[in-house]
Amino acid sequence: MPRSEGELVGRAPELARLADARCRLAHGPVVVELVGEPGMGKTSLLDVLGEQMDAAGGLVFTGRAAEFEQDTPYAPFVDALDAYLPTVDLTALGPRRLAGLAAVFPALPPAPPGSRRQAYRAVGSLLELLAAERPVVLALDDMHWADAASAELLLALLRAPPRASVLLVLAHRPFPPRRLRGALDRAAPSGLVERVELGPLDDAAAAQLVAALVRPGQDCDALVRECGGNPFHLLELARNGGDVPRTVAELVLEEVEQLGADPLRLLQGAGIVGDPFDLDLAAAAAGLAALPAPDHVDALIEANLVRPTDVPRAFRFRHPLVRRIVREHTGPGWTTRAHGRIAAALESAGAPPAMRARHVAQAAALGDRAAAALLVRAAADVAARAPDTAAQWYADALRLLPHAPSAERAALLARRAIALEDAGRLVAARAALHEILALSTGDGATASSTEPVHAQRAPGPPNRRVAASELTERERAVAALVAEGRTNREIGVALHLAEKTVERHVSRVLGKLGARTRAAVGGLLPSH
Repeated sequence: MPRSEGELVGRAPELARLADARCRLAHGPVVVELVGEPGMGKTSLLDVLGEQMDAAGGLVFTGRAAEFEQDTPYAPFVDALDAYLPTVDLTALGPRRLAGLAAVFPALPPAPPGSRRQAYRAVGSLLELLAAERPVVLALDDMHWADAASAELLLALLRAPPRASVLLVLAHRPFPPRRLRGALDRAAPSGLVERVELGPLDDAAAAQLVAALVRPGQDCDALVRECGGNPFHLLELARNGGDVPRTVAELVLEEVEQLGADPLRLLQGAGIVGDPFDLDLAAAAAGLAALPAPDHVDALIEANLVRPTDVPRAFRFRHPLVRRIVREHTGPGWTTRAHGRIAAALESAGAPPAMRARHVAQAAALGDRAAAALLVRAAADVAARAPDTAAQWYADALRLLPHAPSAERAALLARRAIALEDAGRLVAARAALHEILALSTGDGATASSTEPVHAQRAPGPPNRRVAASELTERERAVAALVAEGRTNREIGVALHLAEKTVERHVSRVLGKLGARTRAAVGGLLPSH
């Protein structure tokens, strides 16, 4: 994580607290618990602390717990100290302490086995010996992966801290395993442990962090919102032009993979429902409607993947990027079925078409007329306030009915064209109108008058086909529906217009085309 003039961007308060902890070493041991979600910069802060302590003449030892070493006793302590011990004269500790150290550190010669308590006291004595002449920092990272023996050793050090200038820093994710949390909680009454939490960067710091990396045209504000102020995620996405790189996805998936089967399914269902999400709807999406979903969401909260909101039974993802990664790693078949389960749950609850449409569009099969009809109703309901959404739902209905009669497709295309025009998408609206005209003039299938087809197509005065270009896009949509034989009332319903307004449009259409009757309109419309 890059630094700004020797400091981490946006982390001045946390650095100040670590500096204060270093100053308090003159009075004895200090323990700092450094807490933050993956990518928040815990390791970077430990690096800065180590550099500062080293520059001040202190001894710095850094170790890290690892997921694959959870069965290896004392792994983070060994990682920090084992290589250094052969260079230290340990004879002053005495045989019993040396035997205790040998039980912890493989680098030391084997000794007769002793009790665990003896080993823990020996580690405390070792730290006192190392800090006899200069202060010591023992920084242990990723302690959420700490093995059981390390948690016990840590508890012993917190109960009987070294009587020396030793700064013990423990970095871990929120909601660590019970063995580590238990050790820290038992030490809380002593006041020895200070907790420093790394929250998200504020918007200004986040923008500063990625200012040099954001590409021309890339929306920096959208990037900041999606990453929720997580520095590592911000940097990686900025470097990849907004795409989620493997390093970020793996970091989130590492958390997800710790979940049980049912909480994982609930998380996947929540990703499809939205952000924030309703717990019951997420459970339905996951196929867990009959199971105790609150127990499963507790597991998600404990893993710090989702968080409660102020609304009962409503939750949100830790930040939008978590949801994006979960969705991108959920199979398409499972996703389609989940959308179907959501649509069914909403229908059972009496939800209006507009609430069901998004899920119906994703789950319905080709030829599903009931689904197409629902999408049309939903589009009509939202057309006035959300024409872009209406246009998409009309397009979804058309996709579900690829073999519908020309008249039916023309009507849907006309509605879509109006919605696109209202949304300001004029090029797409024009394309929809061209498709209507192709249907209207291709084989006469859209004509519904009792007049013969050739009579409907009869040309007007020779110059009127040129005049057809004078029609506005709204008039073209009206003309297409007139050519189908629709009444003014039917046209008004289809295009969301008052009947009087339709009457005025029809009058202008007839005048511009030079048509004497409504039935002649189809034959006078341009063919492309």
